Amino acid sequence: MKKITIYVLMSLLFVPFMVSAQNEQLPTAGITPESSFYFLDKFGESLRSFFTFSKAGKARLQVIFASERIAEIRVILEDKGVEAKGLEIAESRLKANLARMNEILSGEKEKGKDISILAKELDEDFDGPRNILKETFKTEKRALEIKIQELRIKIDVARQALDATLVETLSKELDNLKIQKDLLEKKKDQHNDELDQEEDKLEREMDDKDEAEKAILEAEKERAETLEDATEEGFVIPATVIEKFDGLIAQAKELLAKTNYQGAEQLAEQAKKSLEKEKDKNESLKDEREKDEDLKDEQEQEKFEKDNNRLKKEQGENNDGNNDGKNDDSLDTEESD
Repeated sequence: MKKITIYVLMSLLFVPFMVSAQNEQLPTAGITPESSFYFLDKFGESLRSFFTFSKAGKARLQVIFASERIAEIRVILEDKGVEAKGLEIAESRLKANLARMNEILSGEKEKGKDISILAKELDEDFDGPRNILKETFKTEKRALEIKIQELRIKIDVARQALDATLVETLSKELDNLKIQKDLLEKKKDQHNDELDQEEDKLEREMDDKDEAEKAILEAEKERAETLEDATEEGFVIPATVIEKFDGLIAQAKELLAKTNYQGAEQLAEQAKKSLEKEKDKNESLKDEREKDEDLKDEQEQEKFEKDNNRLKKEQGENNDGNNDGKNDDSLDTEESD
């Protein structure tokens, strides 16, 4: 009876998770850190780790758990935004999962075992979830930018209608959205840095050829993403930058064919960094434009308040003048009587 209970419990823990992981690149989020029952999620993962006996299996489990953390982050961001309390918990556990995976690999390597194939498989397994995490932050950023633009339009309409109360309310909403966007940017950069660090550790466990091939693949992926971002966000990547990138990748592939793996990896990384530098430059220009828009908003707000105060003052003076006129009429009436 006890054996049956254990088998049923293990089935409940394993089957739904693995099926969803196969159907998508991410498992279902399940219970998120926002729930008071989140401890059940931790207990379930501890139980699964306990019943997984091989080190390779335990390392693969950490990739699955890390993928679930990303699913949780995506759900939290979509439902409650970047300021949600549970987000930090999911982020912390994601980092811990990846660190544990690399810890297992390092332990096996110290025992003299060849882990290069396993490291490559783990890296490939986590490639999809890693990209989904990056896309999640990118999507959330676009959503915030759209809301910011919509609010700016509403503020302009409210100013034209001389509705000071509505302008003040909408301006506060706009400031809050800007704060959320800044926080989202910081978290995105933090995730990218942490994921890159764990990926670097993983790649060190792979052989030189695999690292060179992966570096070239990552650089080419960066090219595609950069051009896509340029189209969506309306900035231009100079043709000379693309030509330089293509030339470096061509050289990297030549060195790869000649078994100069380190040289190939270095050229691929150089090509990738050249695009990242261009993206950073365009991001800085975009930030400057946003600062200009913010300054324009502030100036328009100040002008609106001055005009509004002036109108109130003029209306007050007109009312005083009308009252004086009425008083004069009253005096004239009394004198005639």
